[in-house]
Amino acid sequence: MDLKESVNDQYDILENLKGSVGNLNDIILRLTQHVIASTAGKTSNLVFSPALLSVILSFVAASSPDELNAVSSGIVTTILADSTPSGGPTISAANGVWIEKTLYVEPSFKDLLLNSYKAAFNQVDFRTKADEVNKEVNSWVEEQTNGLITDLLPPNSASSWTDLIFANALFFNGRWDKKFDPSLTEDSDFHLLDGTKVRVPFMTRDSFTFHLNVYEAFKVLNLPYREGREDSRGFSMQIYLPDEKDGLPAVRFLASLPLAFLLTSTQLLT
Repeated sequence: MDLKESVNDQYDILENLKGSVGNLNDIILRLTQHVIASTAGKTSNLVFSPALLSVILSFVAASSPDELNAVSSGIVTTILADSTPSGGPTISAANGVWIEKTLYVEPSFKDLLLNSYKAAFNQVDFRTKADEVNKEVNSWVEEQTNGLITDLLPPNSASSWTDLIFANALFFNGRWDKKFDPSLTEDSDFHLLDGTKVRVPFMTRDSFTFHLNVYEAFKVLNLPYREGREDSRGFSMQIYLPDEKDGLPAVRFLASLPLAFLLTSTQLLT
């Protein structure tokens, strides 16, 4: 298969996935609202991956291996495929499954996990060694994230009643499509939730073109990453900017909106 055929196949897969991924995104936005609401008032940072939530939701919601394969294959092998060789972002996604060893596993289901999900498949003893499985999962996550995430599962997360743990990890490292000049870094005020402010370094530019989605009470800045050659995908960082210093509740509100709303009102500014 030559490069042109490979790109065309990738484009066809992405087109076929649009409906499934769109439905998953609507669900994930609602889940995001719940996650953000549960952390309201806390001062710690919150990080989670909608892309990996899509993988887990497709795993849980699928009614058959065939249906599961149709969605997961596209997400894992196409959307989350590494594009380093073509000059795009470095992407590494890993999935792991730990299932109680006394439970029967259909060979076709195991094959699906190994080949479509590219998952590490482990049959373990939850009934008498749940604590050891807990540690095993944490060690796997730490290894897959190059030590960035440790002790993902608190002690006693797994018990003798546990039948299945599905864990995944995602590594993303991309270069800006239009780089920031380090010499233009400027210190400015960053306002905290408690009303105080601190001085932090901000990236700035003399002039550039960017996309800004404008809504009532907040804006969404879109900063694209450099795409790989002949890659039909596009990756970007979206930064949600409240109009007011205490405007975070307005940003939280967006999680309850349908996905289509977030794809409108785009302005191209220079």
